Amino acid sequence: MNLQFIKQKLKRLDTNYKHPSYYLEKKLIHEIKSCLLEDAIETLNAINSIERAVLADSPIRSLKNSLIASCTLFARAAVEANVNSEDVFSMSDMMIMKLESINHINDLKLYEYDMVKQFIRLIKNARISHYSYQVTTMIQYIHAHITEKITLDDMVFITKNSKEYLSRLFKEELGITIIDYIMEQKIAVSKKFLDHSYMSIAEIAILFNFCSATYYSKTFKKITGITPSEYKKKQH
Repeated sequence: MNLQFIKQKLKRLDTNYKHPSYYLEKKLIHEIKSCLLEDAIETLNAINSIERAVLADSPIRSLKNSLIASCTLFARAAVEANVNSEDVFSMSDMMIMKLESINHINDLKLYEYDMVKQFIRLIKNARISHYSYQVTTMIQYIHAHITEKITLDDMVFITKNSKEYLSRLFKEELGITIIDYIMEQKIAVSKKFLDHSYMSIAEIAILFNFCSATYYSKTFKKITGITPSEYKKKQH
């Protein structure tokens, strides 16, 4: 089964995912955390194509309540991305005050997209403040290409620095090697597919560019302490 087939399969959320709306929510959190703005907007479009729950008698009050929930979701993503919680909650409070002041349905709908953009900007700025430019560039590249094969040569190409320098810098700033970080992120994101998709372990291994299902399982156990099969059983 080739990678192109797997990617086509992923586009069919109605048949491949157990709970499409919940999957989309988890997908959006990951994209915000990874600062993937275009992907996050696309996912938000998909979420908004699903009829919203009625949360109040008034349509505008119902929408505001829904957007407060969205804001909470976006804030959670920022906290999980290791942004200072005080900064996150201050932004969240301001956003809720802003949306309460908006009294037109269309303006409220547009503001939800502004919230996504602002939280992604906050995460990006936080990463820049914590790490050097080179390390920030590498982290963003890794998250943006998590299903692809990522090598040290890629890091050299995007930063224009040597492997030796980048390896030393990354280890100094994150306390982990570049390759170990890549593997940890691949396993972390792959859990979402184990949780919410009907894909087999072999298909997930292909999607994340592991050379085999066996190597994926071995890496998964090394990082989490259990195999993918054991992880799936724990979730059900």
